[in-house]
Amino acid sequence: MSSPVSLFGAEARIDPYPLYSRVREEQPVYLEPDFGTYALTRYEDVYEVLKDHETYSSAQGISPGMRASSGAMLTTMIMMDPPRHSRLRALVIRSFTPRVLGLLEPWLVGLVDELIDAFPASGDVDVVSQLTVPLPVTAIARVMGIPEEDGARFKEWSDTVVGATDRMVAEEDRAKIFEMMQYFGATIARRKAEPGDDLMSTIAFAEVDGERLTDPEMLGFCLLLLIAGNETTTNLLGNALNLLAARPDLWSALRADPAKVPEAVEEALRYESPVQALFRTTTRDVELHGVQMPAGSKVAVCYAAANRDFREFPDPDDFRLDRGLLGHVAFGYGIHYCLGAPLARLEAKVALERLTARFGSVSAGAGEKKRVPSSILRGFEHLPLRFS
Repeated sequence: MSSPVSLFGAEARIDPYPLYSRVREEQPVYLEPDFGTYALTRYEDVYEVLKDHETYSSAQGISPGMRASSGAMLTTMIMMDPPRHSRLRALVIRSFTPRVLGLLEPWLVGLVDELIDAFPASGDVDVVSQLTVPLPVTAIARVMGIPEEDGARFKEWSDTVVGATDRMVAEEDRAKIFEMMQYFGATIARRKAEPGDDLMSTIAFAEVDGERLTDPEMLGFCLLLLIAGNETTTNLLGNALNLLAARPDLWSALRADPAKVPEAVEEALRYESPVQALFRTTTRDVELHGVQMPAGSKVAVCYAAANRDFREFPDPDDFRLDRGLLGHVAFGYGIHYCLGAPLARLEAKVALERLTARFGSVSAGAGEKKRVPSSILRGFEHLPLRFS
């Protein structure tokens, strides 16, 4: 390439896809200048990395700033390799099975309708503050067994930790992270004294190889569930609504045939992946496309770029509803496949079903859109839309 480009800087946050396309064709293994990582942008390469946890380890952090983050983050299973990762994941996976989520769906329908009922009569809505944030925050609080009124604190804590993956942790951030750890520590202590039928009780009494989880491991579980339970859905649903606001034909298609909603959810995940990239560390020397990556190298696994690779997806820059439901890597693949993916899909499906049932159209609203200021997440802080 004639000059280095940043895949994670300010320009990329506006529209990363032309940069991904350029790098994908010219340097499929690209030494990214901002973070000093090897970025992989082709679908086949990303897929192979996600399958090979022995060569591409998660144990040294999944984002550039994570080692500067909170201690709790360093004990989450998302930053572990097998065998302990597999044992920890097995403890909570049952809370996200189709049977359990099927029982949750009627409650989600009621919650979405309540949130829609609160939209202003004018039809002008900032869907982030009035739908895409409160929906997943309230849902993960219910799954975990946390009072719904604590949801606002959940979002603030989650934003703080996610922001810390991009930068050194400021004192203000440390205070919020400490507050979060105190809250979850106290909640776990209450569950140990009075267990209930919820995920917090499962964590409080969980054992691996006959030993109870340590306090940092339990806090790490809470942190992972907090972030995975709201950030992905907030960004997925916001991105989907932004895309549909520009495509009245697709909104009409979903109204005419609600069975297409799951396909719309999957296409939104592919087209505007909520998590643009996560990182791995090589455990040995690796050569790929003629580039040598020494052992210990950081590798950016660019999900969003892979999901726009024409080798895997014909006409990848077209947003359409006839691609089917499988194939993209927006939720990753392999042992670290997103634990909360089934819940995120369900929440987005229910929200789009109810919105398309209740409104004949959606379009851009008054006010300015504002993207999330993150190197690895793609979504909205503000998204004004008009429903009618």
